[in-house]
Amino acid sequence: MRKFILSTVMATSLLFGGITYAAPSNQYIATDADTFWTISQKFNVQLSDLIASNPNVNPQNIYAGVVINLPVKTPLKQSWEVKADAIIATGMQQLGTPYVFGGSTPYVAFDCSGFVQYAFNQHGFNLLHSSALQSQLGTPVDKSNLRKGDLVFLQGTYTSGVSHVGIYLGDNKILQAGTMGTREVKISTLFGTPYYDAHYWGARRLIN
Repeated sequence: MRKFILSTVMATSLLFGGITYAAPSNQYIATDADTFWTISQKFNVQLSDLIASNPNVNPQNIYAGVVINLPVKTPLKQSWEVKADAIIATGMQQLGTPYVFGGSTPYVAFDCSGFVQYAFNQHGFNLLHSSALQSQLGTPVDKSNLRKGDLVFLQGTYTSGVSHVGIYLGDNKILQAGTMGTREVKISTLFGTPYYDAHYWGARRLIN
């Protein structure tokens, strides 16, 4: 049975001691039907900013009573941000899809490059199903200048050279079809994770 999260700010319409508390304007109390994507659309905030504002919330386990911190609204998005958010939103819909080597079918199975291929190609790109080939596209990006939508690559994970790819979300998070830990589409911490630090190859920017 799920436990409701009680924070210092009580959920909207929860009664305690006869007093009704309401969440402040910078917080939202989730329902069972909510996801990060639906909440971002409801409050017109960027999906990546919403995720970054809730590092302790499991994106695959948002349920009634979870307190969601709402990011401060940012100015009108630039064109690259609009593209990046659309690609990320498409990818987020596949959270939990199983990892299978060679997989490229939404809601069924993905491998890393099949997942990236799907998320980008739904928005006008023409990526091939290969992390090595994807690493040759766009322009190189230093890790200190990463922004959401950039592709990050690992090398030597199961073969020599570039062998893994994920989508950078911002706030040191990547969206990927990964095998370390749970074998599925998921959100992971990039730098500071020993495995990723040891195998990091670089990043490329396709969205301008």
